[in-house]
Amino acid sequence: MKLSVKDGNRGKVHIYIDDEYRYTVDGNYWYSEKWHKLKEIDEEELAALESAVSFRRAFNAGMNLLSYRAHGKKELVNKLVSKKYDRSSAEKAVERLEELKLINDADFAEMLAKHLSERKGYSEKRVIQELLHRGIDRQTAENAVLTLDKNADERIIELLEKKYCRYLGDEKGRRRTFNALLRLGYSYSDINSAIRRFEEDKE
Repeated sequence: MKLSVKDGNRGKVHIYIDDEYRYTVDGNYWYSEKWHKLKEIDEEELAALESAVSFRRAFNAGMNLLSYRAHGKKELVNKLVSKKYDRSSAEKAVERLEELKLINDADFAEMLAKHLSERKGYSEKRVIQELLHRGIDRQTAENAVLTLDKNADERIIELLEKKYCRYLGDEKGRRRTFNALLRLGYSYSDINSAIRRFEEDKE
């Protein structure tokens, strides 16, 4: 089979097999690999080329996603798959990104735990649930929660001061506040304790 390429925009290279377009890849990668020296290619070499190009495209897509925000390893694999990259290439690309220290589940979990706790007001239990949902393993999620510097009482009181203080004057408002805090993952006992302490301090 005949292998040929055409230069595209922004450093891209378009790859053709028997004059039929097959793939596009970045030029830096193409000209650093053995493929650019070939004019003819057999079935086995074509399969290897397809695998290499798929990996490189998934790797570049992963780099692009990481330029917007940090990701956990499993989360990034799933996002690449959702963008139509095959799972094998996505997993290999993410493993390479991890080798390059561009992904670290422990650091990501700590950063996300802090954000969910401080910005969203989530309880430790809810934070762990969210981390698990993002593909972080349970041990890493539990370790991340240990880095948080406020207990449940302190977090609830902070939320009461910022968002719910004005609702505590009547029974309907108290129920609304109570239910909102339950949705954030706090227990009945923690909510009762924090509200009682908050009201005593106000008095």
